[in-house]
Amino acid sequence: MSVVNNVAALDPVAPQLAWSDTPFASLRSVRTDAWARLPAGYVRSAIHLSSWPDDDKLTACTVPRCVRYFVKVHGRQEFCRRSCGNRARAARFCHRHRADSGR
Repeated sequence: MSVVNNVAALDPVAPQLAWSDTPFASLRSVRTDAWARLPAGYVRSAIHLSSWPDDDKLTACTVPRCVRYFVKVHGRQEFCRRSCGNRARAARFCHRHRADSGR
């Protein structure tokens, strides 16, 4: 346990707020060397994921090429972002219309 905590502490970080479709927080490193930041970032992510309070709501996005996870806030929620939902609906539409045309 102390090894994990020591690796996480190798890279001092500060929380940063950003806004895309929705607001999200990230940690910004004070170090400039990416190879120095990499192990600490992985370990911090593992710590955060393993201590998630709503781990039963943590779900993988169902879009085939998406590798994201999200917190399921609705029972029928399947996608991590609107763009993934749009991509999945467009793929179903194309597949349905190709099957109807006999291709």
